[in-house]
Amino acid sequence: MSVTDTSPLARFTVVEVNDRDVPQCLRIATSLAGKIAADLGADVLKIEPPGGDPIRHAPPSLPHGESALFQFLNTSKRSLMLDLAGNAGRAALGKLLDKADVVLFEEPASIADFVRTSRATPVEIAAFPLEMDAKARPVSEFTIQALGGLLHMVGEPERKPLKLGGHQACYAAGLTAFTGLATALAARDAGRKAPAVRVSLAEVMQWVNWKAASGADASGVSPGREGKQSEFQIVPCRDGHVAVVYTATQWPAMRNLIGDLRLDDAKFTNRASRRRSVAELYEIIAPWFAAKTRREIQTLAQAKGVPFGPIFSPAELIETEQYVARGFLAEVAHPRLGTLRLPQLPVQWNGRSFAPRPAPELPT
Repeated sequence: MSVTDTSPLARFTVVEVNDRDVPQCLRIATSLAGKIAADLGADVLKIEPPGGDPIRHAPPSLPHGESALFQFLNTSKRSLMLDLAGNAGRAALGKLLDKADVVLFEEPASIADFVRTSRATPVEIAAFPLEMDAKARPVSEFTIQALGGLLHMVGEPERKPLKLGGHQACYAAGLTAFTGLATALAARDAGRKAPAVRVSLAEVMQWVNWKAASGADASGVSPGREGKQSEFQIVPCRDGHVAVVYTATQWPAMRNLIGDLRLDDAKFTNRASRRRSVAELYEIIAPWFAAKTRREIQTLAQAKGVPFGPIFSPAELIETEQYVARGFLAEVAHPRLGTLRLPQLPVQWNGRSFAPRPAPELPT
């Protein structure tokens, strides 16, 4: 087989352990890390507790009741059900780990000490750093986002804060864990001892929300929900809304794009003065957006190098030009559910994409 036909991780084996009584946020993060490895060709064996991974029943649901989330998170994997609370299940897992390169698991796990002493390099996903006593703290994606300061950033200032849509905290942690997993595989492939990897959702959220720490360091105040006082806002246009976003160096291009002579006023010369005059700024530019469609705005802005972003619904997003051109959604033939449209990895290897295989059925 030539190198162009070989998937980059085809020679590696990963065991993904989904232990019982683990918070959903950790399950999702672990499953995403395993999914990326599997779609890139690794032989990923998913160990499910008796009754199966609870994510199999998590919303949203497909027409026949199956979890769309589970189908997305577990493409290209194999699956095996083991009762790790018993000696037989642990013995079976031990034999599997003797042949694996990496074991991916969540904390707290009843088999954590057992896993860490195996031949396989451990990649662990936890809720909190080792320095934090998290025994009595409830763990959910919502509490993790609150701890990371994101609830201070999202929503209108006069209303309650909003949780980020979807599972962005879990996915960021899963991507981080995959980075550690890939590093471990590279070390093993080079004949070196791969260090153990530990990722915590709380630390990942601090990294995702880096503006909170940098802003507090720069001004003494962590940035929060500014509403109509924000430098960057969502404004209405003829067929929806557009996000007004630009850097300080892009201000001249934006000013020329809008073409209103009032923007030449000295009060808009630099970022600090623009922030002080933000209400007046948006009064000037809002009519320019209101008279145009999202496509017109995006086309004009891109020609000037200004990154205005149209706001799409999920149905509109999957039909956008970039997603279609990149083949972001792949049609996956499921033996029982029929054809599913699932996101594939946004990377290519030797010029080809990685179409995922269906998620495994519930093992017996």
